[in-house]
Amino acid sequence: MDAMNPNLLVALALLVVPALYLFVFPKRTGNPNSKDDKHQPLDGGRSKPATLRSILSELRIFLPFLLPKDRGVQRKLIYCYFLVGVCLAIDRVVKLISPMLLRRIVDALNSAEPTTQLPWVEIVLFVLFRKIGTKVIGRVSSSYRRRALDELTDTISMTLYNKILDQSSEYHESKEMGTVWRTVCDSGTSAVYYFSHVTVNQLPVILDIALGIGACWKIFDGRMALAMVTIIVLYVGFSAAIPPWNKEMLEEVIRLNQEASNIGLDTINNWQTVSYFNRTQHERSRYGKAVKASRESNIRFMRPVRSGDITRQLVASIGVGAVCLLGCWQIQHSSRSAGDFVLLFQFWDDLFTPLDFLVNLLPSTERYLAESQKFIEILQLEPKVKDKEGAAEFKLGNGSIRFDNVSFSYDGKRDAVKNVSFKAEGGKTIAIVGETGGGKSTLFKLLCRAYDVTGGSIKIDGQDLRDVTLESFRKHVSIVPQAIGVFNTTILDNLRYANLEATREEVEDACRAAALHKRILDFPNGYEEKVGEKGAKLSGGELQRMAIARALLRKSQIVLFDEATSNLDAETESRIQEYLRKWYTGRTVVVVAHRLATIANADLIISFKDGVIVEAGRHDELLAKRGYFHLLWEKQRLAWNPPKEGGEGKSLLASS
Repeated sequence: MDAMNPNLLVALALLVVPALYLFVFPKRTGNPNSKDDKHQPLDGGRSKPATLRSILSELRIFLPFLLPKDRGVQRKLIYCYFLVGVCLAIDRVVKLISPMLLRRIVDALNSAEPTTQLPWVEIVLFVLFRKIGTKVIGRVSSSYRRRALDELTDTISMTLYNKILDQSSEYHESKEMGTVWRTVCDSGTSAVYYFSHVTVNQLPVILDIALGIGACWKIFDGRMALAMVTIIVLYVGFSAAIPPWNKEMLEEVIRLNQEASNIGLDTINNWQTVSYFNRTQHERSRYGKAVKASRESNIRFMRPVRSGDITRQLVASIGVGAVCLLGCWQIQHSSRSAGDFVLLFQFWDDLFTPLDFLVNLLPSTERYLAESQKFIEILQLEPKVKDKEGAAEFKLGNGSIRFDNVSFSYDGKRDAVKNVSFKAEGGKTIAIVGETGGGKSTLFKLLCRAYDVTGGSIKIDGQDLRDVTLESFRKHVSIVPQAIGVFNTTILDNLRYANLEATREEVEDACRAAALHKRILDFPNGYEEKVGEKGAKLSGGELQRMAIARALLRKSQIVLFDEATSNLDAETESRIQEYLRKWYTGRTVVVVAHRLATIANADLIISFKDGVIVEAGRHDELLAKRGYFHLLWEKQRLAWNPPKEGGEGKSLLASS
């Protein structure tokens, strides 16, 4: 082997450094005057592709997941990491040794001496190393890599799931839950595959390239190593010069794909509405357009990538020819053998195949990275309503409630609740009434601590809700909301959701009190009947009665009703109200009501209008004042029993 000329070392350095620069810091195109490329139009500016530097910087996100706190999972992952690392190391050695064995085999077979024996040892070792060894090692590595990825995917998915559950009402009411759930399901997989591509596929490729060039330098000479580096520089340079994937276009592809999926899911969830309004053809057209837009966006996105592949392959082919010519020239003008040519070709293949794989893998990694951005966004979410540091356990007393100058705004601009103050003794029934949009439900949500007040304070038994833990407070509260949520499981499971320890007898007693027991028995499977998606098998009134039964099973000291009987007929409502009046005894009950007759016996009625309290008192007191409450009462009376000709109609509400 020729001695390495110092000038060649300088030349190698001058070629390698620009190559690394192009690869790690590729040229960024787009508007040079723009300070933020994310505001460039989709067909104009280009954003940063996934570079080695950006990829490595993102890996820190995954570090907490590599060794979760669970010791059992830790041991499994360490075992898998170790075996995958050993397999990768063995594979590197095999790739170095097998070309040398092949050279010996070729030289032995090409020998001019007819008595030369077949190189059985080299042949057996080559087959074992190159064909059997690599396959076995690859299978073992793939198996344990898959096990590690499955563990990481489960860990990440559970982390995302817990993050979503911890979010407050503001998040859930503002997000499209179908998209959020797909993020939970898909982002974990994308994030794990992104990490896997970098650590198991890309980083070892860089080592392969270094080992391949070093081996050629050692076995041949510096001129061959310089030729290889030159070709690699040209290859990487052309790859860097090709316009990278446009990040905005990639985000558009993902967005349009999600929109098409959302339209399809939304249509299926609302099939009844589609059927009622005879909009089947409209929905087919809408979904078809969304799918077409998604497909066309993906085609536009992939077009420059395919063009770049052709250019890269042309450079690679020229490079193979150049190396082969140089090798042939050295063999012809020196004592090198045909085995050396085979060795050179094998080394080149082992070097350039992973390089080509690496360059082609970077765009895929960029896509995984873009898809895992939502995973990163969820990881960085902080709930608006959460336990403050050092929050105490809620200590239940008699359930007294005090609002001190409470204000709240959803958007930070307009107050939905303004300077509300009132006090209610424990064990009493408080009713909140007013016209639609007046702020009743907002007050209800603040009392549930679905939101935190932006001004003032809410205290229960003298404890500010922001100073106690959410879990300790909510376990003492029963809630009957307007929108009743049920799971697609059995009626019994849905009822027990309020109290997982409730017996069958307790469940049936609660259903009898809610006038639901007989209706449940009418189902073919009784309490074991599945309610369907979003309670499709139950009517609105049956869902409300189920919510009331849940509250009864909860057995809480503080009970909150939000329009709890709005979907019930008068007879059923009367029966339930009769039971509830007895059940209310000793409990603090807050009722948001639209039907004023249902709260005539409340200890305190608060009339709410435009986010402020306009009146407060008992039913008879407020009617005597002939103010806002009296106005609401008269409106309902006339709506229920309009006056007849020649006289006034009888008030159904007043007689109830």
